[in-house]
Amino acid sequence: MEGKESFGMDIKTPINVTLSAFYKRSFAFHTIKDRIPIILTETIDSLIRNKNDILKFYGLDGIEELKLIIGEISKLKYEIQTNKPILKIEGTTDAALYNQFLEEQMIKIQEPTPFNAQWLHLECYVYRRLMAAIQKTKIIPDLDPFIWKKEESFAKSLELHIQLGNMVDKVLNDTECDLQKEFTKLLKLNLWGNKCDLSITYGVVREEDSHVDNLEKLNTKLLSDASEDIWNAISTSTEEDSSIVDIVLDNTGYEFFCDLCLADFLVEKKFAETIRFYVKSFPWFISDVTRPDIDCMLRQLQSNKNATLRKLADRWLNYIQAGVWTLESSDFWTLPYTYKEMRRIDPDLYRKLSEAKLVIFKGDLNYRKLLGEKNWLYTTPFPDALDGFYPTKLCALRTLKADLVCGLNPGVAEEAEETDKNWLIDGKFGVIQFSNLIEKI
Repeated sequence: MEGKESFGMDIKTPINVTLSAFYKRSFAFHTIKDRIPIILTETIDSLIRNKNDILKFYGLDGIEELKLIIGEISKLKYEIQTNKPILKIEGTTDAALYNQFLEEQMIKIQEPTPFNAQWLHLECYVYRRLMAAIQKTKIIPDLDPFIWKKEESFAKSLELHIQLGNMVDKVLNDTECDLQKEFTKLLKLNLWGNKCDLSITYGVVREEDSHVDNLEKLNTKLLSDASEDIWNAISTSTEEDSSIVDIVLDNTGYEFFCDLCLADFLVEKKFAETIRFYVKSFPWFISDVTRPDIDCMLRQLQSNKNATLRKLADRWLNYIQAGVWTLESSDFWTLPYTYKEMRRIDPDLYRKLSEAKLVIFKGDLNYRKLLGEKNWLYTTPFPDALDGFYPTKLCALRTLKADLVCGLNPGVAEEAEETDKNWLIDGKFGVIQFSNLIEKI
């Protein structure tokens, strides 16, 4: 595998440097050397294993196109493993922006490759190349290569849905509950739902991640907790304040169910009139939420034998039909640009986020983009690390699955590392962080 083993530096990512596989003791290096090839191999295996489904829905022509897709994935895997230059994207609606980003990177790095490029660039490029191979087909351009993993994950986590659904139903029917206490509980449950990331867990959903019964134990792993600030942002409003809350989604399945429960609470308890969910335009990082994922989940919940799940799903579908909940998409969410670049690349999206009284960013990839894919000092205040991305008040709910974090009090990182040498990447620790800085355009 030419160019890979001898390339780069055998050190951790230096402070204030962009994450890259160039640093061999980084999670970026492990991802590109090991995780990405595994993901691509498993994607090929899944497509082959489920080819009868494709035959059933698309016929023999679909199978022929499937062979072409598998060939493209194999080619991509070879390019990654042999550190070939990152190529331009062809034939997609966002190709011009991807290629613009590549040209901008070539000013910094003469020839970006998997093992010297920005980690975010390479990961986004891998998933974009995969989807470009599918989208250029004629018979199966809408194929979701991860659909079987998503369905399996939902089936394995059904009991967790029932537990949380029962709890939320009880809270929503309690007219005398302590609203701050229940909001904070739901916010933390929503955070820990981010453990269920198929690009990390490969589909394993553990009972210990049910959160409803384990919240106190999980709180010991919460490294930064701005829950009270977020409560104040949600609960304190004037006539001039917006009634919109935006949620920039991460994973489908149990995590998305947690998102829906939190959104239900905000609407039913009159903290928001409108919830805007931001979804990906196409399958992304295995389990990121797309519009078809939402439709599929609501159908599954409506047909479930559990009465509470059916009731919740019926209400949620009514929210969508009435426009109380809206489903939003944008090419920007699947670009390799970090969020500080949003006002330059997509000022309309920046303005749209500015309409909300709070934007909730979910998960690790969103967190990396918020922090500019930069290895900040752990004690850097969260608003400072946003580096000018201040469309409105915003918060991040994230379990740590990449070796960058900020906003920690002195000594917290050192204590976490003493108890778990993989604390930055194994998803066992979490942060709830908040910024009230606002710079509208």
